[in-house]
Amino acid sequence: MARLDEILGFIKEYLSEFKPIIIVSEHSLEEEREYINLRIIIEKLRVLIIIREYLVRGNVIAYGYYFRTRTHEEWWDNRPHHPEISTYPHHKHTSGKIEPLKTPSLESLLEHIKKFLEHFLSL
Repeated sequence: MARLDEILGFIKEYLSEFKPIIIVSEHSLEEEREYINLRIIIEKLRVLIIIREYLVRGNVIAYGYYFRTRTHEEWWDNRPHHPEISTYPHHKHTSGKIEPLKTPSLESLLEHIKKFLEHFLSL
């Protein structure tokens, strides 16, 4: 199974209640390499999520996950540009700060987004 199918399953599992629109901007699957770039839009909440992953032999080598609402913006990635972070190269950018990323996975991100949106809707 391609990673894209797995990601689409995660989106359904975590975000289906928000009726996301999923746009696969780019997907390439060649021998042992896979690249995924997709956007998720939740119109009624004005949410944008961008997921980018590069895999070799099924292992995520590089990733960038972006999440934005009207009042909040954050992204998680493993670019090796913040060696001072204890979870280097995994880190997150939130409210202008760079912080450790203790659970660097797409599933963790989607769970985080789900909780964030549920809290937002409860206000």
